[in-house]
Amino acid sequence: MTARPGPGVVATFVALTLAIVFALPVAASEFPAGWEDYHSYTEVPADVAAMAAAHPDIVSRFSIGKSYKGRDIWAVKVSDNVAVDEPEPEVLFDGGHHGDEHMSVEMTLRILHWLVEGYGMDPRITSIVDHREVWIVVNVNPDGSEFDILNGRFHHWRKNRQPTPGTTSIGTDVNRNYAYRWGDGGRTSTDPAAITYHGPAPFSTPEASAIRDFLASRVVGGRQQIRAAISFHEYGRLVMWPYGYTTTNVPADMTTQDHAALVDIGTTMAGTNGYRAQQASDLYVSAGTSRDYLYGKYRIFAYTFELSAEDYPDDGKIAAETGRNKQAVLYLIERSWCPLSVLGGAVTSARCGAFDDDLEVPRGWVTNPDGTDTAPATAAFARANPSGTASSGTKQLGATTSGRAAFVTGPAAGLTAVSSDLDGRSSIRSPSFTLPSGTGQQLTFAYVFAHSAGSSAADSLRIAVELADGRRVPVFTVVGRATDVDGAWRTGVVPMDAFAGQTLRIYIVAEDGASGNLLEVELDDIRVTRPA
Repeated sequence: MTARPGPGVVATFVALTLAIVFALPVAASEFPAGWEDYHSYTEVPADVAAMAAAHPDIVSRFSIGKSYKGRDIWAVKVSDNVAVDEPEPEVLFDGGHHGDEHMSVEMTLRILHWLVEGYGMDPRITSIVDHREVWIVVNVNPDGSEFDILNGRFHHWRKNRQPTPGTTSIGTDVNRNYAYRWGDGGRTSTDPAAITYHGPAPFSTPEASAIRDFLASRVVGGRQQIRAAISFHEYGRLVMWPYGYTTTNVPADMTTQDHAALVDIGTTMAGTNGYRAQQASDLYVSAGTSRDYLYGKYRIFAYTFELSAEDYPDDGKIAAETGRNKQAVLYLIERSWCPLSVLGGAVTSARCGAFDDDLEVPRGWVTNPDGTDTAPATAAFARANPSGTASSGTKQLGATTSGRAAFVTGPAAGLTAVSSDLDGRSSIRSPSFTLPSGTGQQLTFAYVFAHSAGSSAADSLRIAVELADGRRVPVFTVVGRATDVDGAWRTGVVPMDAFAGQTLRIYIVAEDGASGNLLEVELDDIRVTRPA
């Protein structure tokens, strides 16, 4: 934790800041009678600025971009050492994707107040702020929110305020404008006049683009730092997990363990707020949503909360409706250290260590890191869904150990079994990670090393631990021999006690050194287990 200024300094600073903020011309309320306690766009910056001014040690205020009308899309970071990008689990909350869902904006503001006002007072919240980085995008679609209350009455306006070229229609549904499965059907529309119009192209809205760019900024060393998220909407009192684009519970772009953990966490959160827990598509099929994008692209455990039991609840319901979600919000922040840990026991040990990659999405691996590989592009390591090949038996396996992707030397089948097999040398290197100082950690991985009878010890798969100074310590080797070996998934296990407390990378090289030989190498589920 950072040292705090004295109370007198803080009080003076806060008083001056609030005087400036509240001297700005702000209408008493832009909402209709009965809804005056909701925060309009002009009131949101004042509230956020006041919180940041009063607590500069734990709150940082910033804009992630501009709406179509040029309004700032305000966000905050809450964490101790707030100015420092620390290696702590990160969580994202957002509201206001839809202009007419004002309770969702109240929800994001309430989370900000819970964390800030509870810091130093509530041990649970203090621990959260000290050990997490929490990001809150208060209102994703301020243009839609402001138009919805124009002239002091509700317009039931869902979309943003961006004209559609070539038409007289205004607005795109921001929560149908994300790239993952954009336009894939369900409750999304190609009609610019429809309330669920998905836009002329993915990320055609500046609002969805701002979220996309913010998420990309949280990729550090090739790995997404945000691990869990909730996007707040209205209404229906639902807790929903991915996917929305399909009714299949575990489609090819999801692993069974991820699904089990998503359901467990979602069900637990619903147990605290009295909402109904379900897969998003159980409500209706929808494509191009932020929730599906966060999980599909980054494997962020992303949820949608549908707040309230009615549309446009009056302001007398704000406190109760936001308050019922406090335990769910705090639970998700705490669980973000490793969402898969809800599965317990062996899964926690295997999946919640210093490094975990099921290879389903890009996570910072570098191919040919030394620039010395000789394998052609069609035969080198690639993260892909492999095609099966056979030559005197199966050689390249078309099924991975989890999900659909693995590192494969020449993932395509080609015209013959040797068309895309490994020729020459191909290498990959993981992003860096730091091992805890405890004992009992192991590097584990699944691998295939298959070859024809023309193989020899010149064919190899070698794995090394690369230290911070660049030295590589060999830890695993398998070589060929003059016999036909069919493809099969095998498990490699390497003790890591010798490297405890150090910052490392995993370096892997496969080489076909036997002339005229068929060689296939595949790798999946590369991870370091937790300390004993």
